[in-house]
Amino acid sequence: MKAPKKPDDVPEITPEQLLEADGFIFGFPSRFGVMATQFKAFFDASHEIWAIQALAGKPAGIFWSTGFHGGGQELSA
Repeated sequence: MKAPKKPDDVPEITPEQLLEADGFIFGFPSRFGVMATQFKAFFDASHEIWAIQALAGKPAGIFWSTGFHGGGQELSA
């Protein structure tokens, strides 16, 4: 099983670009109750921004989806 190649026209942000945002909404698939590795890698790369609370006060939201009933959403919440 392998994810398809990401199209070249799909934008990709860097953790530093979070500082430029007025707010954010993060969305990701839940795979058996665990976030996608790409999303975790992004959060891991942005740890310095979170550690100094540079994003404090900005509105934020998060959502996730699963492919089937019992696919991990009850563990993600």
